Formats: sequence, C-alpha cells, structure tokens
Amino acid sequence: MQRISDMKALTETQMLAYILGSISEGKNEEQIVERFDGDKKLVRIWVETLQQIGFVIKNSFNELVVTQDGENYLKYDLHR
Repeated sequence: MQRISDMKALTETQMLAYILGSISEGKNEEQIVERFDGDKKLVRIWVETLQQIGFVIKNSFNELVVTQDGENYLKYDLHR
C-alpha cells in the first residue's frame, strides 16, 4: 500500500479506501491508528462506517475482514 505522509490531508473517500485497503492487507485497528497519528476516534468512526455499509465484518476471532463487496470497491477504486 502506498505510503502517505499526512493521513489527515486525505479526502474522506481516500481515508475510507486507505483504511479498507489496510484491513485487506491484514492490518489491525491499532496498526491503522498509528498511521493516523494515534487518532483512535477517527479510525474507529471509519471502521464502524465500513462495517455499516457491509465492506468489513468481524470474524469469529474478532478480527476485521474485508467482505466481497469491500474487495469489489477496492478493485473499482484502484482503477479510477
């Protein structure tokens, strides 16, 4: 995944795609928070949004997993 120096300078759509992509790479919420300068609230809001729209679920091990819809979005977003 591309390295971005100022995560808070991203647009909302870019944040959503970045967090979704990070989850698809196996990163957990704490690892993502580190990239957002420790802003747990911001990351939590985006993770909850991804869950509400059906792009991310928690598996039986309480790990975040990207759904097929989420994978499809990532493929679409990468080709825009």
